[in-house]
Amino acid sequence: MDTVILWVGLALLVALLTFLNQKQVYSSKVKRAYRELRELTAKVRTGQSETADLEGWETSLAEMEKHPNEFNKLENEIGLRRAFVQYLERHYPQDARLPDLQEAAAYQKDSVWGIKIGDYGPRK
Repeated sequence: MDTVILWVGLALLVALLTFLNQKQVYSSKVKRAYRELRELTAKVRTGQSETADLEGWETSLAEMEKHPNEFNKLENEIGLRRAFVQYLERHYPQDARLPDLQEAAAYQKDSVWGIKIGDYGPRK
């Protein structure tokens, strides 16, 4: 009987540690950036973006880039890079970052492996 209780306790401990490992706690800055980027993306998609939104984009993107997993999740969910490119094209078409950002936004990553799946051009 003691062995069964020990094994059940061990199984519960493993389950608890697994749960706690999966649960990530993010700072309020990350949560705020996540929320703001969702709002800014929605504004771009509905045509309600403004030139004054640039600071919000830059601040929130800088914060999210410190957390690449969350950045990639958000990119996969809402197309964050493409929305930022659309914003710059609409309000700041002469922005020097635009060509590089357009190129980055053009490549969709596979959601599991983080690599582009598809046509890689002609074989040599």
